[in-house]
Amino acid sequence: MSEKHHDPVTDLPDGVDADSVRPRVVIVHGFNGYPAKHWFPWLASELVGEGFPVTRVALPEPTRPDPGAWAAALAEQAGTLDGAVVVAHSLGCITVLSHLEQHPEQRPRGLVLVAGFDAPVAALPELDDYIGDGVGTEELLPRLGEVAVVMSDGDHIVPNADTAAMAKRLGVEPTVVPGAKHFLYSDGVTEVPEVRDAALRILSE
Repeated sequence: MSEKHHDPVTDLPDGVDADSVRPRVVIVHGFNGYPAKHWFPWLASELVGEGFPVTRVALPEPTRPDPGAWAAALAEQAGTLDGAVVVAHSLGCITVLSHLEQHPEQRPRGLVLVAGFDAPVAALPELDDYIGDGVGTEELLPRLGEVAVVMSDGDHIVPNADTAAMAKRLGVEPTVVPGAKHFLYSDGVTEVPEVRDAALRILSE
């Protein structure tokens, strides 16, 4: 696996090419993230080991997110999300939901949303320009496939209430990982079995 910090990475199982008919996984980082950070390389390795192709998207200027630039990068690097399982973290969650709102023809197999939000976060006013009014999550529901939401019991960046509210609008009960905080490397989180298991469950259906 390539580990250049800010380049997109496509990981393929042995004997599987990029045009495989197997469902693929797209991993989308959040603010100040990149493909080689946090638990993303571990998750890619786990899923590739199960035989699934994985693309880890690299969004530009991750500490200065621009919605237009991030949308363009996601579209270019991931291609269509139709039939894919998308794993997104933090700001990556609303980025993916916004993409799907703008591309109603794309119907993913499912989403795993980690420590995310789908509406403005009062605790993060610096992201107001990026988030705007949020997304129409309820209207998206019929074409999102199976959805899983994963959160911690004490997120120090995105308040748990915001992630729980997103989960409620998505009609799912969130999986709570004790002590995971915001699921960052700096929080001591380099593996998240709950995310892997949710992705594999959706991939197997």
